[in-house]
Amino acid sequence: MSPDDVARASLHDGVDAAALESLMAEVVCQDHDARAASVVVSSFRWSMECVGGDEEDREGWRDDYDPDRLAPQLGPELVEPLSGVSRWGSGNRDIRGWGSRWLNFVPARGGYEVPVVLPHLIGTGNWFGYGDRMLTPADDAALLRRWQEQWGAELFLAQGAYLELVVDRPPLDPRAAAQAATELLGYCSDTVQDPRTAGDGMLRSTVWSLWWD
Repeated sequence: MSPDDVARASLHDGVDAAALESLMAEVVCQDHDARAASVVVSSFRWSMECVGGDEEDREGWRDDYDPDRLAPQLGPELVEPLSGVSRWGSGNRDIRGWGSRWLNFVPARGGYEVPVVLPHLIGTGNWFGYGDRMLTPADDAALLRRWQEQWGAELFLAQGAYLELVVDRPPLDPRAAAQAATELLGYCSDTVQDPRTAGDGMLRSTVWSLWWD
């Protein structure tokens, strides 16, 4: 976004600066681990409702969303992270006609606050997951903060339906990779359609590239 576009995206419609600061305080003080877990549970319940009475499919979804069941299906622990490749922010791929890009500085305690400070930066202010399930900026902030604390994931690029994180300490052992895979599946199933592939690949690398269809 250009600086002018960022300025237009910086406040919630009809919310003044004081109200926005109050929302920010709520986001900072929330139990981000619990909120992140609730996003995963919500996604799992939606998936179970969709598969109906097919028990084999239901067992498959349980494997996908339960780190303890998923971990034995992943590869062994890595000695060092895989070398991540930026998919959206490197300039190697033209995203819907993007040309020059702006580098914007956002006043925030961490990248996890950006979805709250700039609620219109990504889509219409909500990031979409499964079907009609919508995530709020507070949900985004909770997950981003959890990933920052757990694995050193820092917000690198956010625009429209695209998000990219640079990860300092990606999970290398199967259990941690499985935990990350279930959380990313709950957050962005358009990218993490197969948590086994993601758990052995992208999530053990230094760059996580996400997109919403």
